[in-house]
Amino acid sequence: MNTTTQHQPAVDLATRVRQRRLALGLSRADAARRAGLSIAAIDRIESRPSAMTAGDLLRLVEALDTTVSDLVGTEPPEHPERGLGPIHPTLEGMARSECLTMLQTSDIGRIAYQAANQLTVVPVTFCLHEGLIVFRTAEDSTIAQYALESVAFQVDRIDDGMHEGWSVLVSGTVRPATDEEAAQVLELVEPWADGNRDTCMVIEPVQVSGRRLRTW
Repeated sequence: MNTTTQHQPAVDLATRVRQRRLALGLSRADAARRAGLSIAAIDRIESRPSAMTAGDLLRLVEALDTTVSDLVGTEPPEHPERGLGPIHPTLEGMARSECLTMLQTSDIGRIAYQAANQLTVVPVTFCLHEGLIVFRTAEDSTIAQYALESVAFQVDRIDDGMHEGWSVLVSGTVRPATDEEAAQVLELVEPWADGNRDTCMVIEPVQVSGRRLRTW
């Protein structure tokens, strides 16, 4: 099965999902609970569904008591087969513009950097602001001491059941945010970990690449 954006413009899919949810009298929290997704995922699907996988689509179809054809606006096949049929994953490269779009649909990624002569990988919440990746950390953390050091940053979304997903890899340098940058993005990034994490760091991308795994 292909992702839904190849059948109909994303805005149409977002509208159908929202209209169907409202017709059932469901809040976004209700829809998220019934579909086994997060409220943030429902919010993204209703505004930027390009990041939705086939697995998400099937969960939404069941949660909203509808059909794939009705939700994505396509006619059913002349001789529909029962079930999903065999999975045929295809790996595709992603253009830089598509990679940046995927980064905008996410709020958590992994940063890889050298610390004490070892490669360290940690998850961070982030936002993409004017082409820069911004995250918050503790003032005394190792990464907060870096200034124009080389790092790698990865964001992905994987659907194990459908063997489908995408991954974006950014190579660049990390530095403390300027006072102006910090003032603009401080409220846009909410760390999940507790403690004081008001030190804003910026990753300046040098290379951006990505791959998408689709099932047909």
